[in-house]
Amino acid sequence: MTKKFADLHVHTSASDGDFSPEEIVEKAKKIGLAAIGIADHDTVGGIDKALEAGKKYGVEVVPGVELSSEFGQSEVHILGYFIDWHDRKFNNELHKFQEARKVRAEEILKKLHKLGINISYEEVAAAAGDGVIGRPHIAEALAKRGYVRTKDAAFAKYLAYGRPAYVPKYRLLPKIAIHMIHRIGGVAILAHPAFAHINSLLPDLVEFCGLDGIEVYHSKHDSAATEYYKKIAEELHLLVTGGTDYHGENSPLGTVKVPYQVVEEMKARHKLILSKSQPDIK
Repeated sequence: MTKKFADLHVHTSASDGDFSPEEIVEKAKKIGLAAIGIADHDTVGGIDKALEAGKKYGVEVVPGVELSSEFGQSEVHILGYFIDWHDRKFNNELHKFQEARKVRAEEILKKLHKLGINISYEEVAAAAGDGVIGRPHIAEALAKRGYVRTKDAAFAKYLAYGRPAYVPKYRLLPKIAIHMIHRIGGVAILAHPAFAHINSLLPDLVEFCGLDGIEVYHSKHDSAATEYYKKIAEELHLLVTGGTDYHGENSPLGTVKVPYQVVEEMKARHKLILSKSQPDIK
């Protein structure tokens, strides 16, 4: 029997990915992936189109989202899989994030203007297209205008934490992000834990917040990080997931993939979550 694989961390043009949902599903088909997880930042705008493409190309699409949360000085990204992406309350919450992204972009542009860099909001919006505005779109505008050579250079010089145009974004506590995902039936996974810097807090995230799993396999995890988080997942009885964190050809789709069994394990957890009531946190 041919083994099946999935890349469970994929971004589309609905947020800060370079390709449309349809293009990504077609790419997944060409490289032989059985499933992909669509997990755009703070939006579910790419899921319906990806699902339609999935039917066309015979690729299973796992509906997901990536939420930004904050714990102390650490930025903690929580992935939600098998979510009810049509839930009205959830979409209202996402709308708040999206509006906050626009405000953040405007504040970044003000800082850049003080540095003598005159990029307009319209240029950034054009770079975003129909997607949710984020720093990558500002980086794209900077590169297009010749202020920097590449988008990575824009982050390194202006947009990353500690750089002169950095502005923090609207975030949640991890507990709230996990609850939001559970309330709509989703499976909550800690994304790229090596960059969250909260290793000592993982037991609390599991016990008190209900974290379901860890993204052990990631394109920027080296072998030592992968082995470390695999061990942590075993100790805390967490699901093990993984994905490329695909945004474009800088890290090709399927660079990181996991056995399809991971998808089946998440489906089982999804059913368990649905069987439990999730009272709202006030």
